[in-house]
Amino acid sequence: MFEILNDKYINLLLSLTKESGGYEELKPILAEIDMKKLFDIAVAHELDGVAAAKIIKYDLCELPDYWKKKYDEETQRLTFLKNKATDICRIMDENGIKMVVLKNGGIMSDMIEDPAACPMEDIDSLVKKSDFKKAHEILINNGFVFKFRSEYEFEKLEEAYRDGSTEYYIEMPDGNKMWFELAWRAVAGRWIRLDKEPDTDDLMKDAYYAEGTKVGILSPEDNLLQVCIHTAKHSYVRAPGLRLHMDVDRIVNHKSIDWDLFIKKVNAAHVRVAVYFSLLIPYKILGTPIPDFVLEQLKPKKAKEKRIYTLLSNAGLLYPKKRKFSKLQFLKFQMSLYDSAEDMLAVLYPKNGKLHELYQYKNPLLTPYYILLRGLDLVGIRKKKKD
Repeated sequence: MFEILNDKYINLLLSLTKESGGYEELKPILAEIDMKKLFDIAVAHELDGVAAAKIIKYDLCELPDYWKKKYDEETQRLTFLKNKATDICRIMDENGIKMVVLKNGGIMSDMIEDPAACPMEDIDSLVKKSDFKKAHEILINNGFVFKFRSEYEFEKLEEAYRDGSTEYYIEMPDGNKMWFELAWRAVAGRWIRLDKEPDTDDLMKDAYYAEGTKVGILSPEDNLLQVCIHTAKHSYVRAPGLRLHMDVDRIVNHKSIDWDLFIKKVNAAHVRVAVYFSLLIPYKILGTPIPDFVLEQLKPKKAKEKRIYTLLSNAGLLYPKKRKFSKLQFLKFQMSLYDSAEDMLAVLYPKNGKLHELYQYKNPLLTPYYILLRGLDLVGIRKKKKD
């Protein structure tokens, strides 16, 4: 899987996207390589803005006109996203709602100065469950249209509320859509039990504001856990691919992590295996300074580690839009990411009425049927149909 580091262009691209420095050493390499080839590879991996930002900031070489044009377009688009997210968080605050911006949106607001260096397609936000419906109304009243991007989901607020998130869009000056996700569940995913999801109210207590704004940011440990689970949700190698691993790299490099507290949170959420690979990959390809003791404490048993590593190696880290797994491989991969068989069963059959809440059925005799549907939903086989 890490043989990609032997490729001169990929290695250079990764060196331009990591946060640990050493950029001056890249000047002689950039002077000799085919810039158009580097640009095309960067675009294929959605890293052209990141690489351009580093080249410009550290004056590493002359950026070709075609690359500068793309960089300027990305700067304009992502600046709009950043400003709109900042405005919405301010409006939420004025209405008594604390809103946290997750993943790249939060990283852009709090850690990275150049918007073009934070490639993303949307803004993901988090509010308390008790504030969710009011936040929905505020978004609608401020020009956002309630609409899911997936053709298999439909705009029913109560159902979306039960699931934990809604989606919206607003038109940008260039006529394109800016997408905005509102959620009250921060780390929902296939490999986390419903009864082990961190409580959003607790996350909000530890969240802080990006300097000079009302943009909420999760605590460093909660933020790192959230992006690790998000990376696992995308199977590490599927779209958006390499840039997924920048989230871990940026948080670890820009924030002071209490690693003992982080491990405690990982154990509490029962996501040791999923988080291990989310840390291992940037540690290997970006040199992210993750302490060895952290990886050792989270490392799965040899057989499981080898099985997952083999599946990821066969899928490959490059070109995320290509098909990575067969259905059987994907099922095997997902099952391997659970910390234990008990956790897998608890995800498949959430107790304490959670399955009834998810599928809105009353007859207990239908439980086996809905357990089957739950399994199909988790592996992405069953699709919801629009009304």
